[in-house]
Amino acid sequence: MRAKEYEAIVEDCRASGMTIREYSEKIGVSVQTLHAWIRRTGKRRGIKDDRKSYEEYRAIVMECKKSGQTAKDWCAAHGIRYKAYCDWAKKVNKREGREEIDGMCGIRRTPRGRQPEPKVTANPMLCEVRR
Repeated sequence: MRAKEYEAIVEDCRASGMTIREYSEKIGVSVQTLHAWIRRTGKRRGIKDDRKSYEEYRAIVMECKKSGQTAKDWCAAHGIRYKAYCDWAKKVNKREGREEIDGMCGIRRTPRGRQPEPKVTANPMLCEVRR
């Protein structure tokens, strides 16, 4: 395809009022291909992009954590792909810190892994426990 053809498709996408995903399905190209054409032509204005912003994903992560459900169950109930949720939860936790996010949601974490067993003195009759 030539640059003029890309521009015509991008202009048609803008005029249609559809999101990039919807328009790409209509014309039978991948979303990535349509994004590349839009970048090449430099005509990003006026085209609806169906990607969410960081704040929207942060709100989704916070809502899930506050729900008390497991992330997998919450995602299934809300129609969100679990893998996509995990990717964004990772980004949110990295940017803001997991402890801070959990604190906002009222979640207290317990240490993972095996906890050390209390040590008992040599004489079991004393029943003294040392740590």
